[in-house]
Amino acid sequence: MNPSFDLVVRGPAGVRTIRLAAPDGTAARNEAARDGLEVLACSAGAVNVARATRRHRLALRQADIANLAYELSSLMAAGLSVMEGLRTLAGKERSAARRAVLEDVATGVAEGLPLSAALARHEGRFPALLIATVGASEQTGDLSTALRRYSEHQQSVKALRDKVVGAAIYPALLLGIGCLVVLFLLGVVVPKFAVLIESTRRELPWSSQLMMSWGRMVAAHAGVVGAASLGVLLALVLAARRIARTGARSRWIERLPVVGATMRQFRHAQLYRTTAMLVRGGIAAPRALGLAASLLGDADRARLQTAITLVHEGTSMSVALARAGLSDPVAASMLSVAERTGTLAEILERIAQFHDASLGRSVELASRLFEPLLMIVIGLVIGAIVVLMYLPIFDLASSLQ
Repeated sequence: MNPSFDLVVRGPAGVRTIRLAAPDGTAARNEAARDGLEVLACSAGAVNVARATRRHRLALRQADIANLAYELSSLMAAGLSVMEGLRTLAGKERSAARRAVLEDVATGVAEGLPLSAALARHEGRFPALLIATVGASEQTGDLSTALRRYSEHQQSVKALRDKVVGAAIYPALLLGIGCLVVLFLLGVVVPKFAVLIESTRRELPWSSQLMMSWGRMVAAHAGVVGAASLGVLLALVLAARRIARTGARSRWIERLPVVGATMRQFRHAQLYRTTAMLVRGGIAAPRALGLAASLLGDADRARLQTAITLVHEGTSMSVALARAGLSDPVAASMLSVAERTGTLAEILERIAQFHDASLGRSVELASRLFEPLLMIVIGLVIGAIVVLMYLPIFDLASSLQ
């Protein structure tokens, strides 16, 4: 079955869009020309683009939207039109899926659609923030600056995210290695010791008896214990993937003593910086807050909706965010100044920088406290297992003397 192509053609009835099935775009153009139609534009049908998307889902997810915005901004600053810039970027793409998407966006622009509408046709492919930024800039005629601003914003968010993730890598590795050592001792070493000590038929301390009972149970049901361990490991991997996919927005994460506060502060920094970018681009503050709501956790997202409702009812933004619990006294004071001076975008950016500095201090303090504490806990667990294993041997040695 041949793929379908959408063609914008001009004929006796005027300009219209038709869909033809053909082996490729050239064949579709030739077929329309044979019917006496002038082909103005030709693009792969939506079904074909969706199929290409499914085939290259991983490649599309890894697309660097911020880099795309920066490159398009640079091409426009060099004098190229939006359509020419998009076709240039599509020509250098190696991924067939990304190239098809960019060509379809360029075709939409060639048909007369605004860039924001052409991007919005690919639902879920381009971030809502990018579409909103482009849409606002189309009203002011400053598209190149808006694209560059979006790219810089994404780079700032990425740098902040990398700082948090980098601080968590070493404790995660330490915890993983410690758990593997404990599992090896409990699953391999202890069962062998249990068989050896049981043959002596000596009275053991209750703690050693408990450890040896575990060893005998593992030795008798090695397959079940191994399958259960693999199941737990798989569940942890799936939970980690879910957290990475959802951005760690679950309520239970926010309740963790140190991690929850750090994640919430990180999201608040994203909220203020994103809102600042959108307001600077010409988007009204309530709508900018609504567009940035997806960056927050579940609880804070509900609070933000309450704050947006208060703003629509006539409450000032500083008071609304304070009532919703989304601003500290410093942020509330700075927002009240912004409302008097009309410098909301600049003040929001400064609040984001304030949160960045505070987050950096929190991450550094948490890593300095958590890493030694984690090492102590893992050392105590491994040491306790080793001591409980060797207590019967020490007792046997003393009886032989």
